Amino acid sequence: MDASLYATLQEIRCAARTLVQSVPPADRRRMHHKDLSPLLWHLGHILYIEQQWVGERLAGLSHDNMRALLFRPDGLRKPERAARMPDLDAIARDWADWEGRFPELLAAAESAYPDHPLLARDFMLHFLIQHHGQHLETMRQALTARALDRDTGEFRPSQTLRSAPLSVRYRAWTGGHSPIGDDGPDSYDNERPSHDLPLPSFAIAERPVSNAAYLRFIEEDGYRDDRYWTHEGRHWRDHARAQAPWHWRLDGTGRWYGVDHSGPFELASDAPVFGLCAYEARAFARYARARLPHEAEWEAAMRAGLLLDVGRAWEWCENRFYPYPGFRPFPYRGYSMPWFDGAHTTLRGASIYSASATRRASFRNFHAADKRHIFAGVRLCHCLCLTH
Repeated sequence: MDASLYATLQEIRCAARTLVQSVPPADRRRMHHKDLSPLLWHLGHILYIEQQWVGERLAGLSHDNMRALLFRPDGLRKPERAARMPDLDAIARDWADWEGRFPELLAAAESAYPDHPLLARDFMLHFLIQHHGQHLETMRQALTARALDRDTGEFRPSQTLRSAPLSVRYRAWTGGHSPIGDDGPDSYDNERPSHDLPLPSFAIAERPVSNAAYLRFIEEDGYRDDRYWTHEGRHWRDHARAQAPWHWRLDGTGRWYGVDHSGPFELASDAPVFGLCAYEARAFARYARARLPHEAEWEAAMRAGLLLDVGRAWEWCENRFYPYPGFRPFPYRGYSMPWFDGAHTTLRGASIYSASATRRASFRNFHAADKRHIFAGVRLCHCLCLTH
């Protein structure tokens, strides 16, 4: 067992517990957003995943059926989870017992099954670190929703966010082959197998769209101008009554500010905008006489060093989430395969809340096009558009 990886796993476990402890007991079990489970569920779920893969799959321990019901993704429906959650003390006791056993169980499995695919090149530790990191980001999404519900509108930014005309520096990809994907021990199945892909020329924005540029879109009635919106986008816009990014709010004097999991904050004019769903990102791209990049273009540009400010907001891509040629599900069929359904759109990069373990050029995120709580923004692209 790699000591540095285990230390990282311990850090992310601690961060999850600390985050849950930071809110009052009633808010730990509440659903703060219709798409997001209670904080206690996430904390119990990451424990369940460790016990499932290391305890059950590798060490042969029997599984607690009640825990499986509570914390399996396909156990309780999300609206049913809040009422069934144990309190934090009970989950903390389970964690303390498990963490005392984990190193011995994993070491024994590595000794008994040195060639096991779940153990090769420390795959299991990589898997758990990334899984937990993704849930930690989701927990921050839930806390942002909580902060939005609690926001009183009394915050007064010291600086007024002012709009600015869109100014884009495009970087050119002149065409050729690019490596796509990753076969490393930390890669997920949807990143495999790595392959070379021929890509025609395109131009991609050096930086993501800023808050100031997005405010100009709002001020120029971008949310009301149907020319920029697809049929599905118009339906979503009208139903959601969207007029600005998810976490933007107006104070009593008509000035915009943002809200995150810590509460209200000032919106920096040059910071990448986020809080957008794919429909909003596509509408802005049409307004800018551009398009979103295909994810292969994004990865090629990232590997070529053409992109700046990556990792401050997830970036919507134009294509649906799809399997690479030769895809094989691993370590189980349910991680990626159910989402190759034509209903999920790919995102690339990372947000400011993403774990460092997932900040790689090949990492693929995916969500339905209407999701705007995921800290996602937009980067523009020109020229040939690939489709999937």
